[in-house]
Amino acid sequence: MDRKMTVNDKEYQILKLLGKGKGGYSYLAGDGSRKYVLKQIHHEPCEYYQFGDKIQAELRDYEKLRKIGIKMPVMLEADTEKERILKEFIEGDTIYELVLRDQINRSI
Repeated sequence: MDRKMTVNDKEYQILKLLGKGKGGYSYLAGDGSRKYVLKQIHHEPCEYYQFGDKIQAELRDYEKLRKIGIKMPVMLEADTEKERILKEFIEGDTIYELVLRDQINRSI
């Protein structure tokens, strides 16, 4: 994939599509020294869910989870104009893959 995207005027090389959800596309992105997850909000229709302002909902939900101590990748940047979020990339299996294999630590 030979594509670039910017977040707050900083350019990132899109390395591959990680997945698509009801609110956006998540890509593995890099800046030449590190890898990141770059999420681009989309406005495709979703039959079973009504959205308001998706980027504000993402920011609000992230802050709520952070405040209650949920472990998750750090949000590094948010570009509300382009509706893009940049998060830390953590190498390894996704939560979805861990759930499928019943490998979630339930000691919380």
